[in-house]
Amino acid sequence: MGSTYSRDRYVDRSVWTALSWKTLALLTTVLAVSLTASTLAASMGTPDGILPIAIGTVAVVAVGLALVRCFSSLEANGLPVLE
Repeated sequence: MGSTYSRDRYVDRSVWTALSWKTLALLTTVLAVSLTASTLAASMGTPDGILPIAIGTVAVVAVGLALVRCFSSLEANGLPVLE
C-alpha cells in the first residue's frame, strides 16, 4: 500500500501564488504609469526628465521580478526554516 504522507505546511501554497500574482499586477501598473510619465515628459520637451523615470522603473521591475521568483521558490519548497 502506498504512503499517504501529506506534509503540513505553515504557509499554504495559495498564499505564495496570490502574492506572486499581486506583485505581477503591481508591476504592470508601475510600467503603465512610468510609460505615461515618460511620454508626458517627452511631450513637454524635457527629455532630461525621462532618465530618472527609466532608472526608477528598471529598479522597481528588478525588485518585483526578484520577489516573484522568491514567491515561486517558496511555493514549491515552503519555508525552509519552519518546514
